[in-house]
Amino acid sequence: MQPPLRLFPVLGLALLAGACAPPNPYAGGFDLLPPVTTRDSLVWVDPARDEVVFVMPKGETVTTRRAAIGDEHTVVAWSAATRDQESVLALTIPASAKEEDIDEQLYRFAGDGDGEPVVYDVRAPFTSLALSPDHRRAILFFGRDGSSEQLHNANQIAIVDLGGKAVENVTLNGFGGTLKTVEFPGQIVEGEPTPIVIGGVAHDIAAFLADSEVVLMDMDDPALDQVAIPLGSDIGFSPKTTLLRPGNDLFGDPALFVLPAGGSEVGMLTLVAESDGTGFTAQISLIPVGQASSDFLFYDSASVPYLITVDPAAAALVFTDIRTQGGFAVPLGSAAQNVFLRDIESGGELRKQAVVWARGGTQIGTLDLGGIEDSLGRKPKHLKIETGIDQLVVLDNDRVLIGSGNKLYVVAFPEEQVTPLTSQVRYDPRGSALVGDRLLLGTAGQEWVSTVDLQTLNPESMLLDDLIGAFHYLPGPDRIVVTHDDPAGHLTIVDPADPSRSTSHVHWGFLLQGVLDQE
Repeated sequence: MQPPLRLFPVLGLALLAGACAPPNPYAGGFDLLPPVTTRDSLVWVDPARDEVVFVMPKGETVTTRRAAIGDEHTVVAWSAATRDQESVLALTIPASAKEEDIDEQLYRFAGDGDGEPVVYDVRAPFTSLALSPDHRRAILFFGRDGSSEQLHNANQIAIVDLGGKAVENVTLNGFGGTLKTVEFPGQIVEGEPTPIVIGGVAHDIAAFLADSEVVLMDMDDPALDQVAIPLGSDIGFSPKTTLLRPGNDLFGDPALFVLPAGGSEVGMLTLVAESDGTGFTAQISLIPVGQASSDFLFYDSASVPYLITVDPAAAALVFTDIRTQGGFAVPLGSAAQNVFLRDIESGGELRKQAVVWARGGTQIGTLDLGGIEDSLGRKPKHLKIETGIDQLVVLDNDRVLIGSGNKLYVVAFPEEQVTPLTSQVRYDPRGSALVGDRLLLGTAGQEWVSTVDLQTLNPESMLLDDLIGAFHYLPGPDRIVVTHDDPAGHLTIVDPADPSRSTSHVHWGFLLQGVLDQE
């Protein structure tokens, strides 16, 4: 969902110019939205022609398909691919504020543009989109970085059924806070519904984070009842993100933790059933977690349900028993900002290990949680990153990729091995993809596409004819597609299993196919 990129087609001007010809609708520039990636295609939106352009690599060729969207009274505000990459979403809004009785509509196209799109009346020029991990829904809203020239309801949302044609237009109830972002805290398995069980009843809950409050809604509830929870406007509690802990034997009710943008307390919303057994409500408490908290997760030892938070000021992990709010801190001896858990095997037993790092830090800290209740077992280990950490991407349970200036480090935790790879430009996570044990790289602004075999750590690179504009990986045909900045459309298709000039194909002019034939 980015602003249009201004492109100017010289070819169209040359072919269509004429001294006595009427005004030419194709003589101006192309206002193309940046392409989005589906499983099988790259998709551009051409707002000037009210079309969506699907470009599909196939063998040594590309196939182009155009589909109509909106009309001369509308314009496409933004486009995005769904999480499963099977569909493309695009929102149309009135082309002019002077035109009335024109509704905002969300179009859902198949990823290859085949067939008729599904059209939803969403009733507002929403600026932001949240997609549920189970692939069932999209929620449109006015986000923290969105704006609208006209008067609008900042807490209006649209809940879209991506498996059908239903749309629910709703206004959030609350205490006056403005909606910032939307999360799906119970959904932890990609592509699978994972409802939150409260009092024996399953609820598919979305969390709406606003200024000093959180609103919870069961999207499977026909009435869409809402539970609004104030979190302390008087203390400046601003929700940043949420984390759900399902109920179990150690703590029976599910708990939704709310991390603030600043402050020394974490919100804990214990979710309990209403007396009638159908709805739910939340019991609020604030958990003190040290000087501050920048990240968090939950961990159950043999007898204690812990909330683990990162205290960046003290460079420590803080462990808090959510039943008693008692706990302890483990100094890490290195900069700390972010944390995640990985599985390790120790003595034939599967255990958890916390991995802690900070942007700008020079070490990754690891802490075995197997004996965390015993103070003698609280000894973190460190892996040195010589040139510092700019970016960290978790590749899988055993490996992370670290961008550090013009270096890439592949860190293998089981072997405690750090392997440096030298790049020409700074690493950009948007210019990479992980496919099995192949790491694919193509950073914008450089001329090289690279693959790294993560088993052997052997890199292969090929030189392109032009600078990379954007890097895309299409899982359907298993191809890297690199776009180059050109108004007519210019791309290179690379086989990631054999990245060489002899097996790659360059295509130009596909964005103009069919344009010159239009009346």
